[in-house]
Amino acid sequence: HPIYDEKARSQLDLAIYIDIVNDVKFAWKVQRDVAERGWTEEQVREDIEKRLPDFSKYVDPQKADADVILRYEPSDQGLPYLKVKLIQKKDGKFPMITLKKDITLTGSKPGAVIKMYDDEWFGSAVTVVEMDGEIDMDNMEEQLKEIESNMEGLPSKTDSELTEAMVGLKSSPGSQNGTGLL
Repeated sequence: HPIYDEKARSQLDLAIYIDIVNDVKFAWKVQRDVAERGWTEEQVREDIEKRLPDFSKYVDPQKADADVILRYEPSDQGLPYLKVKLIQKKDGKFPMITLKKDITLTGSKPGAVIKMYDDEWFGSAVTVVEMDGEIDMDNMEEQLKEIESNMEGLPSKTDSELTEAMVGLKSSPGSQNGTGLL
């Protein structure tokens, strides 16, 4: 956990933190551990609770010092859908990714809303790009082109590089939501 130690952190070019809120973490862990390890939901809960003090003391505080945070929350439409936030410190080392306008994607349920706003994160000014919901996989390429054409700051070589990469990974986990996009 290099962001935790100030000396190690000072040597980093870029500090990235993956922030998975407890509801999402629990749902993912239950899904995996019940299927792959044969655990009960109660065993998963006990395992998470056993690790929580160390997580709270050593891991979670690192997000305050990260330049960029990728945060996973339950969607406004509830789990299993996600709201994924790219939280970028305005004075951070991460090249700022922004949106020209908010985007609403329709088609399959639940659809998606992608928006940008300014906020504060542990006392630092941040810009947040947020995706709540999922891309319509039957119209994936068209929807990704709309998203990509409204994003600024992408370090891409072509105007369609992000779309092409995402379409190429269409069957990968997270390709339908902000997990893969952001």
